[in-house]
Amino acid sequence: MNKSGFPIVYYRMPDEKNAWVIQSEQDAVEIDSLMNVPGKTGFILHPFGIDSSCKCLFIRANRVVKLTIEEVRSNTLTWKINASSAGNSFNKLKEEYCKNVADAVEKIRSGELQKVVLSRVKTIKNNASNPLKVFYKLCAKYPDAFVSLVYIPGNILWVTATPELLVSTHKNEIKTVSIAGTKPLENMEEWDEKEKMEQLVVTDYINETLKKYCSNITVSGPQEVIAGNVKHLKTSFSAELNNDLWNLVSALHPTPAVCGIPMNEATQFIKQTEDYNRKYYTGFLGPCNMDGKTDLFVNLRCAEVLTDAVNLYIGGGITKDSIPEKEWEETELKSKTLLFAFEENEKE
Repeated sequence: MNKSGFPIVYYRMPDEKNAWVIQSEQDAVEIDSLMNVPGKTGFILHPFGIDSSCKCLFIRANRVVKLTIEEVRSNTLTWKINASSAGNSFNKLKEEYCKNVADAVEKIRSGELQKVVLSRVKTIKNNASNPLKVFYKLCAKYPDAFVSLVYIPGNILWVTATPELLVSTHKNEIKTVSIAGTKPLENMEEWDEKEKMEQLVVTDYINETLKKYCSNITVSGPQEVIAGNVKHLKTSFSAELNNDLWNLVSALHPTPAVCGIPMNEATQFIKQTEDYNRKYYTGFLGPCNMDGKTDLFVNLRCAEVLTDAVNLYIGGGITKDSIPEKEWEETELKSKTLLFAFEENEKE
C-alpha cells in the first residue's frame, strides 16, 4: 500500500474492530509550533520535546482506507530505514537505572522535585520482516488500546499500543484522562500511597490546566484499569473547550505522567540523567480533523523499529516513596507489552 514512497499510517482506535490507513501523497510536514498545525485531515506525530534531531510531523491524509483487522494481517508493508543500531545500543544496566532512581528520590525528598519520570530503552534484535504482523498482534491482544504504526520512508517506523488518551475533541466537547500508578495485573493488594500520590499529582495538574481553557468540567474516578499485563489508576475528565484546541494541548503536554513536577526542573533532571534522546516516546500522536474529530494519545508502550534492532521505550514515575529495585521491575513489566509481538514474529 506504500509503493509511492510517501508516508503511511495504520491506526486502530480503542474498542474498535476496524483499522484505518492514512495514505499521503506528499512528504510529512515539519511543524515548529502547535499553533502551525494544518487545519486539514491527517495524523500528527509529536516528540517529547522538539529539537533539531526530532521534529513534530504532520502527515496529510490524501486517502483514508478502512480495513478489518484481518485484512491488515494479510497486508505487507515494504519498508526501509536508513539507520541501524550499530554503536547505538541504549540498554541501560539495572545498576545504572537504579542509581538514577535513587538520585531522583533524593532530590524529591530534598524538595527540589515533587515527581519525575525516568525512562530507559531496551534494545532487542529486529525479527519483524513485516511490521504489519506486529501491528495486528497488538490490535488483537490490546482491544482497548490505541494501536498505531507510523512509517516515514527511510526515516521512521514507530509502533505504539498506548492506554493513555491525551485529549479527544469533537466540536467544543473534549475528553481527557489522568493515568498513573502501575502494578502487575495479578497483584490484588490495595493501591499503596506511592501509587495513589503519583496518580493524584497528574490528576491535579490536568484539572488545573483544564480550568484555564474549559468550562463545565466533570471529573470521575479514580478507578482501576487494565493495560495489557499491568493495571493503573485512571481519572476521567470531560469539559467544554473555550479556546483553541492546540493552546490546550500545548498547556497539557508534557503532563506529570510523562515528565514530572515542577515541569522545568523535572525536564532538566531528565536531560541530565537520561543518556539518550526520547524522540517520540512520551510525546503524543493521533488522527486530526477526521470526520470533525481529533484524537491525541500519549506515546507510551512504543517501539522504534530500525534495520537490525527494535528500541523499546519504557519508564515510570518516581516519587519520594519509590524503591529503585521495584522501579526497575516495573519497566521490565512494561517492556513485555510490545516485546511479545516482536518475539512471536520470529517464529512465523
